[in-house]
Amino acid sequence: MNSYCLYCKTGGEEKIVRALHRRMAKELHEQVEILFPSRIMNQRKRGKWSRVKQPLLPGYVFIYLSEETPFPTYLIREAEDAYKILKNLDNSLPLKGSDEEYAMWVYRHHGLIKPSKVKFDQGRLVKVIDGPLLDLSGKITKVDRHHKRVYVSFLFGGKEQIINMSIDDLSDGEHE
Repeated sequence: MNSYCLYCKTGGEEKIVRALHRRMAKELHEQVEILFPSRIMNQRKRGKWSRVKQPLLPGYVFIYLSEETPFPTYLIREAEDAYKILKNLDNSLPLKGSDEEYAMWVYRHHGLIKPSKVKFDQGRLVKVIDGPLLDLSGKITKVDRHHKRVYVSFLFGGKEQIINMSIDDLSDGEHE
């Protein structure tokens, strides 16, 4: 499977996913997976915890096609609010290296990154028990136990990206 990254108007990602999904399925006569990566975040408001859905990478959508299917660039040019397909340094379209690893990580989690279950051991050592952080090839750079978040750095687009993700802390007596 090849993965591609579409750069589009921030805030219009879900509209683009729906429009491209319809058009690509019709034109290509095959099942196409198009994902706008989102994350579920723990949020504290007025002393109560709730979960909210937020964009993981605003302005980016991932498209997954079989290796035999050529990428239909004409459909992207016709799509409203779609700017361009990101290219590699060699001008090829399918993602490679760490970009491809990241896109496949998003794919394995169906585009929705839920809070991971972690346990804090002595000396603030973080042990990921379950969830998306378990198989992410990134590095936890900062832990914010008060807000139930971790900051993770990884390579994407040839640059280091840092995102914050929610965690469920099992050290507070919750079950594993």
